Amino acid sequence: MFKRIVNYSNKYFNLFSLIDNISDGRAKPQIACSDIAVSILSILFCGLGSLNKFNNLREISSVPNISSKVPSASTIARVSDTIDLDCLRQALKSIYLKAKRSKMIEDYCGKYIGVVDGHEICSSEIYWCSGCSVRNVSKIEGEVKLNYYHRYTAFILVGPRFCFMLDIEPIYPGEGELTSSGRLLERVCVNYPKAFEVVVGDGLYLKGTVFNLLASHGKYAAAVLKDETRQLYNEAVLLSSISDPVVYADENTTYKVWDNTIGGAWDSYKKPVRVIKSEETKTQRHHAGKPGKWEISQEKADWYWVTNLPPVVSLKNVVSICHARWQIENGCFNEAVNTWNADHVYRHSQNAIVAFILFLFIALNIFNIFFARNIKDRRINAKSFLVELVKAEYILAKWTHPIPL
Repeated sequence: MFKRIVNYSNKYFNLFSLIDNISDGRAKPQIACSDIAVSILSILFCGLGSLNKFNNLREISSVPNISSKVPSASTIARVSDTIDLDCLRQALKSIYLKAKRSKMIEDYCGKYIGVVDGHEICSSEIYWCSGCSVRNVSKIEGEVKLNYYHRYTAFILVGPRFCFMLDIEPIYPGEGELTSSGRLLERVCVNYPKAFEVVVGDGLYLKGTVFNLLASHGKYAAAVLKDETRQLYNEAVLLSSISDPVVYADENTTYKVWDNTIGGAWDSYKKPVRVIKSEETKTQRHHAGKPGKWEISQEKADWYWVTNLPPVVSLKNVVSICHARWQIENGCFNEAVNTWNADHVYRHSQNAIVAFILFLFIALNIFNIFFARNIKDRRINAKSFLVELVKAEYILAKWTHPIPL
């Protein structure tokens, strides 16, 4: 299965040529950067989760003097400090363009939706680098207990079967998520002008600067409304109390939704916006205390969103678009950590951390497309199982080539 997914990557995405274009900052490299990139992608495709584990596999090779042909863990780590991140972003863009042309990327509720959010990748009280952010985690007044951590903002495309990861931007020491996301949104709007129509974010992104930035590139925006002290919130509550909701059901959830257009209540964004209030009741069945008995329970949740999507977008689709924000947590951050060891720091430096995440996005995008479109065996019904099959073949290949491609 490892050779199959690598051959698929080269056949449809020309992966080997993309790897050849990756460069680093070494003056006289003895091992080509493309070999380093192949090694990193091999580690990520089969979910080894460790440079040392990759190094140890050389011991079972049947090829003599393989140590001089395969980069060591220390070499991979050292080169990752200077890998050109723009080359990796260009590789991601090439994969996206090919997937888009081949109709591998699908719309969601009739729109191509982007989601932006921040994520913390690692934290430590012992290890740190010049790119670490620092915080005091002591709960005792007057005592200082420093914690070092790395964060980044990510941008993905939402899909009905999988999400497609486009780019990340590190959050540097002393700056917030909005500063980093501003650079990220500007870059993806320039590099992917037709990839998405609307960007969804959490309550942090309900800022005039974000809405104005996206509007300048012809994009719509949607964000969660949480702050009960804001005039927008009070206006939405008042208008919802004097108007009738739209009621509909979707699977086991009943929705009562109010849609109000409000203007002049947001100083930093001058245009009218739609404020959506959604009361959702989800019916669930779970086991009771007695064997063979079931209990029915209901979970209720209230949501408020602000968006500048035009009225032509139906209310039901607007609610689905706003809820699509969860895909960045479930389909990107959680899956990457639980299945692909994304929280493991292969090399503790700012450039290396970003480089490994971009490499992981390359592997994940190809893997998700491969799983959705190329796997016909009904027994392979979970990505985690496919990862284990890829890893098993990778290890059993016994390195009959410098890297078993």
